[in-house]
Amino acid sequence: MAAEAERHIESVSAALRLLACFDSDVGLRLLDLYERTRLNRSRILRLAGTLVANGFLEHDGRTSTYRLGPALFAAGSLVAGRFSDLAEAVRPVLRALVADTGDTAMFSIVSGHTRLVLSKEEPEDALRYTVQEGQNRPISGGASGRVILAFCDEALRSQVLQSGELVTASDAPARQGAALNERLAHIREAGFDWSVGELTPHAFAIAVPVLSRRDELLGVLTLAGLEAKLTPALRERYVQLLKEQSARIPSAALTSAGASQALENA
Repeated sequence: MAAEAERHIESVSAALRLLACFDSDVGLRLLDLYERTRLNRSRILRLAGTLVANGFLEHDGRTSTYRLGPALFAAGSLVAGRFSDLAEAVRPVLRALVADTGDTAMFSIVSGHTRLVLSKEEPEDALRYTVQEGQNRPISGGASGRVILAFCDEALRSQVLQSGELVTASDAPARQGAALNERLAHIREAGFDWSVGELTPHAFAIAVPVLSRRDELLGVLTLAGLEAKLTPALRERYVQLLKEQSARIPSAALTSAGASQALENA
């Protein structure tokens, strides 16, 4: 069964990568899809056409853009209750973090090869780091993504490392992979990671894992804000706050109807 679960069809994976490009209900051009996937443009057109024909994407001929389609709404509505239980169960933790820090707090779960922002709370200040619930973010970079890679199962970690998504023009794959593995080992030892300006310019993120009582990864808890305010002392304080609050999530979720199953399936 494990071997079957690890098999995948490359063309299906490529189509799902197109869907994962969307992080808001804003249309994307062919160029946007190319820049986010690096798939051949003619291949993007074939895949996008198939997704449009099946209702997973919509194409606006006037603006030449693609948007997520109604088939995704139908699929999402089937699991909305299960995941909304979990989203609401962690919300008190997020609110406590926002009250303590004045920065944005979010809880994310693994969704394929991406990180799905399940719940978020933001401060009321005009200047803040903004993220949308339901937004997909890569796990191939950023503090939250690396925490997932550090604590997820070996199969997922190997798939991401072998996918080529981590490779940049300035780094050879072998050198980059070795450096990342060393960093992931440090994250597992320290229990957190942080980044500045990596996925969002002028913003910082500090993340810790949320683990089950069997030390399985349930998700990742993150604080994010404007780079200008981050100091070493503040980073240390935020790490401590995140670790304290992350310990509350498994038991808090287990008291919410349906959330326990969502955690186990996340």
